[in-house]
Amino acid sequence: MTKSTSATSIFGQDEGMSVDDAIGMYENGFADSGAEDDCASRPDTGVSHRSSQLKPPNFGTESLALPPPPNFVIRDSAAMFQVPNGGFDGLDAVIPTSDVGSTPNTGPPSIAKSSNGREKPSRSLMRPSSSPYDETRDRYGFRKKSQHVSVAQYDAWNVQYSDYLARRRRKWVALLNDSGLPIEKPTSFPPKSSKVKRFIRKGIPPDWRGAAWFFYAGGHEIVAQHHGLYASLLKKSVDRENEELIERDLNRTFPDNIRFKSDSEIPSDPAQNCRNSIVQPETPILQSLRRVLQAFSIYNPRIGYCQSLNYLAGLLLLFMDEEKSFWLLNIITRDYLPATHEVNLEGVNVDLGVLMSSVKESMPAIWAKIGGELDGSAAAAAAASQVSASMRLPPITLCCSAWFMSCFIGTLPIETTLRVWDSFFYEGSKTLFRIALAIFKVGEAEIRAVNDPMEIFQVVQTIPRRLVDANALMEACFKRRNGFGHLSQETIDARRAERRRGYAEERKRVASGGDVQVQRKHTLFSKRRGKGKEKEKEGL
Repeated sequence: MTKSTSATSIFGQDEGMSVDDAIGMYENGFADSGAEDDCASRPDTGVSHRSSQLKPPNFGTESLALPPPPNFVIRDSAAMFQVPNGGFDGLDAVIPTSDVGSTPNTGPPSIAKSSNGREKPSRSLMRPSSSPYDETRDRYGFRKKSQHVSVAQYDAWNVQYSDYLARRRRKWVALLNDSGLPIEKPTSFPPKSSKVKRFIRKGIPPDWRGAAWFFYAGGHEIVAQHHGLYASLLKKSVDRENEELIERDLNRTFPDNIRFKSDSEIPSDPAQNCRNSIVQPETPILQSLRRVLQAFSIYNPRIGYCQSLNYLAGLLLLFMDEEKSFWLLNIITRDYLPATHEVNLEGVNVDLGVLMSSVKESMPAIWAKIGGELDGSAAAAAAASQVSASMRLPPITLCCSAWFMSCFIGTLPIETTLRVWDSFFYEGSKTLFRIALAIFKVGEAEIRAVNDPMEIFQVVQTIPRRLVDANALMEACFKRRNGFGHLSQETIDARRAERRRGYAEERKRVASGGDVQVQRKHTLFSKRRGKGKEKEKEGL
């Protein structure tokens, strides 16, 4: 157990599957699982680069761009989603351009100082390509094809969805005009109301999305209260452990997105040893991601760095600049998902417990499949001496933990994820619970059709990855009959508080030595939390 992993029990209980196994089951959701390794062997750099295991798309020599200077920062991310000629026809072909150029760095990597003075290899920079995306990528730079959605399926859906976006944009323009707000790169939006909530649930125009998220989440007020803080954090040294964790995950972030993984040269012979290939350059947005995560780890010592923060920050950077991404990441982890990303990860267990109680209450047939063994069974009764049955989580929550920690990034297709985020920043964390319940509801027939626990696990994991139709999921979530719009934030917060009290009582019982076996497992859990050396000393 480390702070970069998650589990179904904060007390170290054996749930029948290792945390690493569970993490691996959803990590592939961020990339095409069919990608093959280009090289037969790779040098041991000490950092895992999952992006290097994916074949970069062939855009031809015309798409290669020169690197920008070191101080290049993406400021106008809305340019990604410009609407040509007032419509969304051809939106997929629009990407940001830059007139900044310099000589490419083709020599060996130089040595630069990290924020804490240690030396590390520097990487050459490459600006976003000025060539249009090819037909295999969506409007955000992600590959359309995934393990569960083909390009043909995506294109068939996107034809109608592009028309839908154009209609919704016209309605948003009218809404802002009626409110006396500018429609050219707006930074302010209409105050919250039932009408605005309906507009949000039907989707924010892509080029306004970042500004709307920041506005409705209260970002402007926080920036005004902490003027200059982000810049000052960038000058401070980063804790060694957090820096290493960030570097490890940096190149794993959206390896299938063209803005995160540059069009670098690869050996013409796939069998050529990678030691002879050119060093992978970093894109500007990847450098921005490093700065945001490092500043966040300094500002939030109780969290530092935790797996999934790279995906949250990375998605924010696609829609806003560094400072806004930094503050919105703070809002997510402090206000919307409290304690979810802290070292003991108690927050994610609390939210999973709330979700399971909601499933049990609203969909008893599904609960019988995924958690019925906890309802008065012999196994649950036997476990009561260690952890009360009411606090235990069913094994299915191993795949659901990513739903909350990453806010559905990599679980839902990207457009569906963004639609969830529209409501998330407007309505709060209850959105994640509502969407999670809707996913179970959409897949109810499939879940009830299987009996083997591992089959159920696979079904629950697969269902959201196929939900490319964002409108269908949002309608299933918010429809008046059999929907989940009735689940209020007050109910969520009350159930969260109840779960926290339960965990506090368990910790108190463990601390008092009331159960020797639980005490022993709790001790092992503490030792495993990112302390590899202690594990070796104890012979674990």
